[in-house]
Amino acid sequence: MKITDILGMGFRNLLRRKTRTALTVTGVVVGAVAIVIMLSLGIGMNENLNNSIERMGDLTVIDLQEWPWRPPSDSSEEYVQAQNRLDDALLEKIKTWDGVVAATPFLEMWSMNIQPTMRAGKYETMDTWMQGIDSSFIPYLGIGELEAGSMPQPGDSGWILIGSRRARQFYDSKRPPKRQKDYEAIWNPDMTQPPKYNITKEKMYLKNRSEGAWYQDPASGEWKQRQVRGKLKEHVLETVGVIAYNPIDSGWGYEYDQFEWQIYVDYKVLIELQKEMEKASNVKPRDSKVGIYSTIRIKVKDIKASETIQNKLGEEGIILNYGLSDMRDEMQQNQAMMQMILGGIGAMSLLVAAIGIANTMFMSIYERTKEIGVMKVLGCPLGGIKSMFLFEASIIGFCGGLVGTGISLVGSYLMNTYEPLKAALGNMSGSNTGWWGNNQEIEAISVIPPWLIALAVIFATIIGLVSGYMPATRATKISALEAIRNE
Repeated sequence: MKITDILGMGFRNLLRRKTRTALTVTGVVVGAVAIVIMLSLGIGMNENLNNSIERMGDLTVIDLQEWPWRPPSDSSEEYVQAQNRLDDALLEKIKTWDGVVAATPFLEMWSMNIQPTMRAGKYETMDTWMQGIDSSFIPYLGIGELEAGSMPQPGDSGWILIGSRRARQFYDSKRPPKRQKDYEAIWNPDMTQPPKYNITKEKMYLKNRSEGAWYQDPASGEWKQRQVRGKLKEHVLETVGVIAYNPIDSGWGYEYDQFEWQIYVDYKVLIELQKEMEKASNVKPRDSKVGIYSTIRIKVKDIKASETIQNKLGEEGIILNYGLSDMRDEMQQNQAMMQMILGGIGAMSLLVAAIGIANTMFMSIYERTKEIGVMKVLGCPLGGIKSMFLFEASIIGFCGGLVGTGISLVGSYLMNTYEPLKAALGNMSGSNTGWWGNNQEIEAISVIPPWLIALAVIFATIIGLVSGYMPATRATKISALEAIRNE
């Protein structure tokens, strides 16, 4: 029995009972629509979740804190808080791990006076704080364009990047502000105007104005300060850049620029300042804080690498602070549960359709018993008879899956474009709720990727094939003589 014979007889038999075939296909269509729509809602919820977390921060950035904090686990009601030792040895080890793109300490220092070298240090800014980082991490801070100056390149040393608002707070140190109006002009500069002084025109230098290094008295536990003896050196910064002002909508009725108050400096310069201050304050080696950091930030190549690096950090005894990856895992667990429920509802619909296909094929066998007997008498192989019924069942599944995915695409389009429906589904799934409960602009509620379309059609075809197996087997077991005598 040729394949063309099987195909021809299969199509003729399906068209012989058009109404019954159409109703059976409709059952598969309903099941396919149910499972595709349910899964598309789950995929949409998962994408909205990832988009929401990405707005909060980068999932490929891992922050290590000296004093990490984690919420209570299922087995404990107490918060987890311990001390990590974040030092140069750990930093250099992290840089060698596969998947790590860049790693840097975030070294914070207060009471630093920043001055350009023009006119013998005439211009300076208020006492402020700054963060020392490695230049290799600058591309991953999210800084856009510079308003003036030069952007430090990976490997550069002796550089400084100043936020747009900080750059407008420089004043003439020989004419310090005396009136309240002058202070207000410094602390609230006109951001529509360029800085009053061009701080990128010449080199700048850092000067530590601290009166001494702080330490904790081991006997009393009190924090005390050692007095500095002598003057501390000034460190020249040759590469100076001013970050352009780029305010964004906060969603709370005001705009802000995350870099406007920031000052980033080559962390090695701050380490030198730290060494000099400790030396001038007679800090003992055992009390030295040089090379020990409160924060280390790691940039990895992707989310999978992030999970690997976090496992390695756990092996090193590092406790990770509760962050975006933990939030993502918890939310994804909830989303997975929701997807299982939605997929289960769709699978039940498809199961009903499978029963309908089996019923149709059994009815077809009973109606064609004599035809089956004639085929056996004429020498038709049992495999050919079985293949014919399996082909008919799979065609019903294939057509139902194809039409069902088409209807699903139309339904998905309506859910994503018809605002009342979109808002209702968004509220039900939680996709319309922000971090603090405020409404956010929802992304696509229903997402049907190409692989889901192909999977739905293939799955429906397989369901048809499986549903037709028992009827096809039953057809091969019918006695030829009894079948011929059957009326």
